[in-house]
Amino acid sequence: MAAASAQTTTVPDAAPAASAFGPDPVIQITTTFQARIEGLANPRDVPTTTAQDAARRALYNMAANECTILAEFWKAECHLASFSVDVADATERDEQPQVRAMFGTAVYALRLISSGR
Repeated sequence: MAAASAQTTTVPDAAPAASAFGPDPVIQITTTFQARIEGLANPRDVPTTTAQDAARRALYNMAANECTILAEFWKAECHLASFSVDVADATERDEQPQVRAMFGTAVYALRLISSGR
């Protein structure tokens, strides 16, 4: 079993430690989510409003949960900067439309939480 230790030293007027956030304490992360539109017998059928609403709500929940995870992982404040929803055919390997789906693209802004708070 190996042991490891680390120590930090404070040097007056030293530059702050390097961070994924760089000199500006804000980063943006873009994520895409997919939700199947249920209840369609044929991919050419028009989805009902209820089915579209259910898929849209699933995307919104995924986007909200992602912000929570990002905030915990990066130890940063997270907010959803933008979110768009598109309806499309999800294709299988044979390239034939198989399932109607909604795709959500979320852009998150993460602001580093200062250690002085």
